[in-house]
Amino acid sequence: MLKDLTPGKPATSVTAPAAGLERGDSGAAVKQLQTALVKLGFMTQTQMNSGPGVFGPQTEASVKKFQSTWKLGVDGEYGPKTKAALEKALAGQKPPTSSPAPSTPAPSTPAPGKVTKPDMKWVPSANYGSRNGADIDSIILHHTASNNTAGDLATLTKKGTDVSAHYLIGKDGTIYHLVDDKMAAWHAGKSSLHGDTSPSVNARSIGIEITNDGSGKTPFTEAQYRALEKLVPYLAKTYNVPMKNILGHKDVAPGRKIDPADNFDWGRVRRATDAVI
Repeated sequence: MLKDLTPGKPATSVTAPAAGLERGDSGAAVKQLQTALVKLGFMTQTQMNSGPGVFGPQTEASVKKFQSTWKLGVDGEYGPKTKAALEKALAGQKPPTSSPAPSTPAPSTPAPGKVTKPDMKWVPSANYGSRNGADIDSIILHHTASNNTAGDLATLTKKGTDVSAHYLIGKDGTIYHLVDDKMAAWHAGKSSLHGDTSPSVNARSIGIEITNDGSGKTPFTEAQYRALEKLVPYLAKTYNVPMKNILGHKDVAPGRKIDPADNFDWGRVRRATDAVI
């Protein structure tokens, strides 16, 4: 980025914004972050111009690229460690050229009570609404009633189907993020949480769909369980969801829904979650 060198006018400096930005945020601080990433070569001006001040998929990818270069945890969120590294980079310091010393290796699994945001793919759905001020206090699991992940993605994202979920777990364990957690996905329908219908279950919950025909005969895959053992604890810890509110669709819509199917192993998900909440 060229500095403004107009006679009598001081050069414009690029600084790091305050920490605490993530996907879905917008405003002057996000634009400040984008400007810094452009200056450092982690984002192009064209990419920034497509959504100045909006923390979308391109900004998240640029943050991840920066975090990888600076040997940070790659989660795409602009936190204190990323801010500190960005300040160093803007001051002219070079990123580290080697991994951390063997004496302090990064743990391969989260410590008890700690969670790490799992890898996921952003595939935005056209179907969502406002939470209308409701806090997230529950996680609802579903099966998709099909064994076709591509078809499930189409159904959950295409405008006009009027159905969605925040996440879809594919047969191969890929986690697809379809609706921003700040918004309400359309997955629960006429439901109640322990008999409470206000706010609605859609407004207060995170919905997770799992590709499975729901026959009770088709096994949920090992890859799907491993993905759920990462995603559900992460969400429960992030939003302070109690174990009693981690439920299936059949629990919030008894007599109307049967998912997830009876062969779903709730024990694996609950044990992984109990370790962090």
